[in-house]
Amino acid sequence: MALQMPEPTNPPLPLTEYKVLSFDIYGSIIEYKAHILDSFQPLLTRLPQSSPYLDPTPLASTVPDSATVGSIEFLKLFQRQEDAIKLEKPVKRFDEILAEIWRRIVRELEVESTEDEARHFGSESVIQSWPTFPGTLEALRKLDKRYKLVALSNIDRYAWAQTESSPVSRLGEVNWWKIFTAEDFGEDAKRADEIKLETVIHFAKDNGIRKEQILHVAQSLGHDQAPAKRLGLSSAWLVGDGPRWGKEAESKMVLEKKLVGYAWKFQDLDGFAREVERAFSSTQPSAIDYAALM
Repeated sequence: MALQMPEPTNPPLPLTEYKVLSFDIYGSIIEYKAHILDSFQPLLTRLPQSSPYLDPTPLASTVPDSATVGSIEFLKLFQRQEDAIKLEKPVKRFDEILAEIWRRIVRELEVESTEDEARHFGSESVIQSWPTFPGTLEALRKLDKRYKLVALSNIDRYAWAQTESSPVSRLGEVNWWKIFTAEDFGEDAKRADEIKLETVIHFAKDNGIRKEQILHVAQSLGHDQAPAKRLGLSSAWLVGDGPRWGKEAESKMVLEKKLVGYAWKFQDLDGFAREVERAFSSTQPSAIDYAALM
């Protein structure tokens, strides 16, 4: 059964009237979960078969390419370690965070590993191997013709540089109006999600664009959609690979508690871009209208 739409945070404008699209990068634009699991496979093979992180049971038989229960549990472990490290001082660079996540997971799982493996996980080659979701690059090129595009991410400039220069993601080919990373948001990690959205709101205002003319486009319900509602910012939700990774329960919970207020829902950015094209096409005068104006 399809989830109902929430009450929109703001009465939605026609898509033709927004001026700025802001995007979360990792998870909305960049696909990384499956690639993190691939990177950890050498480590996971050292676990006993009874480990909950090796449970091969598909999470949901009704979801195509559903992740296994073990994979989802491992990603939860990964996320817990990442969240804890990001709250520590001094703030670590993204490659150092990744390497430290590896070390802490090794200690928690009590498996053998080398420092070289930890450093490799934080290397440029691993970060650059994370691709955009299918159709995303083409969608961004279409959207760039209609809006000013802003990249927003809690990663740092170092990680963004690796992603932008990656021949796999090719985000360096996108004509971004502005790029904001962790260094632009300060060091209040507990409010990082709100601060990143406040940053684009203030930047747009300084350039003559009202908050009502900004549309935030993102997949994460907790890190993007809920903060957007708290700040009174209109948003569009990309379902993305959430169902594959067991996010149905979270989706239902945020709707029941009225934590989100996205006005549009699309499977992916390609679907959003196609809807934008339809909206703009419907506002164009027909051939007969042109003739009447001559």
